[in-house]
Amino acid sequence: MNARYGCVCFALPKKLMQHLADCAEGEHRELLQAQIHHCAKLRGSRHASAQPGAKGPAKAKAKPVPATKPLQRSVFTAGGQTFLPGKLLRDEDDPPTSDRLADQGYDNLGVALQFFKTVLGRDSIDGRGMRVDASVHYGYRFANAMWTGEQMIVGDGDGRNVRDLAGSLGIIAHEFAHGISQHLVKGGLGVVQVPGAPPTLKGEAGALNESFSDVFASMIKQWHAGQDVHAADWLLGEDILAPHVGRAIRSLKDPGNTKLTWSQDDQIKDYRRFKSTQEAHTASGIANHAFYLAATQLGGNAWETLGAVWYKGFDKLRARATFLDAAHATVSVAATLHGQGSATHKAVKAGWKKVNVLT
Repeated sequence: MNARYGCVCFALPKKLMQHLADCAEGEHRELLQAQIHHCAKLRGSRHASAQPGAKGPAKAKAKPVPATKPLQRSVFTAGGQTFLPGKLLRDEDDPPTSDRLADQGYDNLGVALQFFKTVLGRDSIDGRGMRVDASVHYGYRFANAMWTGEQMIVGDGDGRNVRDLAGSLGIIAHEFAHGISQHLVKGGLGVVQVPGAPPTLKGEAGALNESFSDVFASMIKQWHAGQDVHAADWLLGEDILAPHVGRAIRSLKDPGNTKLTWSQDDQIKDYRRFKSTQEAHTASGIANHAFYLAATQLGGNAWETLGAVWYKGFDKLRARATFLDAAHATVSVAATLHGQGSATHKAVKAGWKKVNVLT
């Protein structure tokens, strides 16, 4: 698949990474600045070498996975380097390893795979049983995670501000969902390639791309915990930030509320505040909040009432879709699945109206 159609955003937005770097001193500041630079490079190249210009070792080969298996996942270790995928640690149906983060990543991938298969009938990321590879222990004290367009990379955290990304179901599910949207929307939802620069997510479509991952990560967390919409915390990354950094990366319940997230969270939840120059994570709060509002109006389990509506609705979008396109698509699907004027149809329409996408 052409790299320009791949996902080009990390779990932690650049603004948060820069904030952490600005608050650090000495070698730790240099470490985080180097990671910001590395993230920018990775947006343009799906595979990075440990040293510029160096050739990495041949890819480790995972054992073939029969098509009859219900899940297909392989977890590698990058061993603190940036060669991909690294050494195979655990293949499908292998017993647990002695590596805690590898096993946690394996389990969390399994939850995401099982959610899409059980709830939505989708067979892996590509819908055709694709094996999902993840490389843990990526880079040196790397404080981020990413779907590269081919596989997942997961760092260990910097040891001060960010910890145990592989152990976070929300983070793993968010990156997994980026793989889903990559295959769902031809051309890549919001992926823009500027000559001489790495591809990035831009505009309303880019924000929708990020929102798709946040929404499904939240639903996967709720499904796994057996939580209804009122018991859910509606947070993402609530389990990876050190207390001095904040509580979570983002909130679907109240985007931009720094008491729920972190001190410089600039997410918006009202389309009237949208600017085309905004970073994708910032504007994704609009669609995130529309989903939250619809889900809480309906009550019950979000994945049962709205999972298929959002999945089938986003399946209708084009690469340059707008918030209005997403609103019309999800409202239309809600009517098709549940009936014109049904509670679900009314709730989806009301959600988009409250964030001022629909009038």
